[in-house]
Amino acid sequence: MNNPQKYRKGAILFSAGVIFNLFISALLFLGASVLTTRGSANGKELVELSKEKGMYVVEKLYGFYKGSAGDVRDDSEQTLKMLAQYDAIDYDLTLSFDIPNKSISGVNYMRMRAETDTLRTIYVNIYDNLKVDKVGFQNMMRTGINYREPKDMPEWYDVTFTQNSNYLIVTLKDGDVPMKGDNIALKIEYSGKPVKKGFDSFSFKELYGNMYVYTLSEPTWGPVWWPSKDFPDDKATMKMHLNVPTGMKGISNGLLTDTVQNSDGTTTFNWHSSYPIATYLVSIVVGKMVYWEDTYTSLDGNKQMPVVYYAFPKDSAKARIDWKPTPEMIKYYSETFGEYPFIDEKYGLAQFGWTSGAMEHQTITSYGYLLVTGDNRYDFVNAHELAHHWFGDAVTLKDWKNIWLNEGFASYCEALWMEHKGGMSAYFAHMKGFDYGYFSGTVYDPKGFIDNPAIYATIYQKGAWVIHMLRGIMGDEKFFAAVKAYYEKYKYSNAETSELVAIMEEYHGSSLEYFFNQWVYKGTGRPKYEYSWKFEDFQGQKGSGAYTVRLNLKQVQKEEEIEVYKMPVKITVVTEAGDKEFTVFNDQKEQSILLTVDSRPKEVLIDKDGWILKKVAKGTYEK
Repeated sequence: MNNPQKYRKGAILFSAGVIFNLFISALLFLGASVLTTRGSANGKELVELSKEKGMYVVEKLYGFYKGSAGDVRDDSEQTLKMLAQYDAIDYDLTLSFDIPNKSISGVNYMRMRAETDTLRTIYVNIYDNLKVDKVGFQNMMRTGINYREPKDMPEWYDVTFTQNSNYLIVTLKDGDVPMKGDNIALKIEYSGKPVKKGFDSFSFKELYGNMYVYTLSEPTWGPVWWPSKDFPDDKATMKMHLNVPTGMKGISNGLLTDTVQNSDGTTTFNWHSSYPIATYLVSIVVGKMVYWEDTYTSLDGNKQMPVVYYAFPKDSAKARIDWKPTPEMIKYYSETFGEYPFIDEKYGLAQFGWTSGAMEHQTITSYGYLLVTGDNRYDFVNAHELAHHWFGDAVTLKDWKNIWLNEGFASYCEALWMEHKGGMSAYFAHMKGFDYGYFSGTVYDPKGFIDNPAIYATIYQKGAWVIHMLRGIMGDEKFFAAVKAYYEKYKYSNAETSELVAIMEEYHGSSLEYFFNQWVYKGTGRPKYEYSWKFEDFQGQKGSGAYTVRLNLKQVQKEEEIEVYKMPVKITVVTEAGDKEFTVFNDQKEQSILLTVDSRPKEVLIDKDGWILKKVAKGTYEK
């Protein structure tokens, strides 16, 4: 027999659990900004602050949550094998918009290189909310003419194709099968109504009396509005042509090469991304915008790069204030990691239809309109999204198991910007704000991270702590040299966690396997240190002025994955003459430590500054 009352109770508890997860996730993300912005705020102020800053993460978290329930693309092994038969080289996409009907039409010239001699069936990502009307094919190696672009080719051969829920499947005739290494091209004509999936894959939205069109495709929702090989490890160059109603602007990645006024009342904005771009980073924003620009001078002094801004008319005055630090941020990150990776194009910020989220679209960050306040309170968001252009856009994750490489680094860069502006105290305060005491799951390959928003705190905040702790272990000189080397080696390509490990170990000079196992691959918790101490005259010699500190350090966490966290632990002995610093490598469940100081001890502190994600309790010394 069914129990309706029990079922009703279960449904209520489930709903409450979802809401609680969202709330806890928001608090986890809010930590840094809450603590650094209003460390002494009272309860009412914190509630108001959470309303402001909470939406920055809740919108992203909840959007991912509600868009992921059972409809994230699940590719079979056979499909992945088919996709591996070609490499996407270049996209040339033209989009037109029917704004009243919330529909689009497009033509995508997709150039690819055959990776096998047996490429007979071509899989292209496109969801079935769009209808493919026609597909043309051409082998660019066999035309007898060296066409520079697929669009230049006068003749296309119709090919047989089918569509399922996830893919356009093109079948080539025997005479069309390319040889390995051949450049081939598809001309895909399509139309339909994009749908809102995931975070906010494609939206038509009215804001302040104006209509706006915008996209956010992370992780796998680009195919709701354009066909591609939608995997982060297959980057390609990109041309984007946006036919928009005259009076609106069409904004996208790369450089704006020109605009064309058309006789049908539209304007075409032509964009070119000459740097390789992952499909989830391709973006459009269409609408009435106020435009202005600044410049950034390259570190060698040879280039003036435009820093461009697009704001809603209502918000443009405030945006000029909020976004003014951007060139300084670019310079700081360039000095820290290496030159801004897209120096021949631009960096830009464009408001879009999210309330308080932001997305690091390559060369043109999409910026939630409620983040524009005119008082720079969200500079940390600007810093985060800009930092992604080094870690996420230039160095892109190989697959979504490695999402922490994007978000952990970008979140950590918030703390670096705080350090740049306010010194080490501001840096440590920001990192402390990233710790709300609990993280769910592993940093690498976070199982269920799409379905459980709380996991996102693990990727962003614990990911940032991983980078922070590496700095503490390696020291500044080796750490920053290693990060620069990592960026330089994988710039414009893809990386995975094991490749970061290899570079860190190279510069550290010894294995870091223990560290990555316990913090990234396997561990889900943290060390819980319990310590006690006493002191006595050095070697029993009273009046010598020297003292022996006997420190007992235990790890008391109850966690199956990691029984003992192996870490260098900084010990501070507070004496009458000042602080004395020691570093001890702690690799035991219980460890007795002897320290010698030349002044009477007053207190012992474990990891005073906060280099380790931990909990600490003080006990009574026992022999």
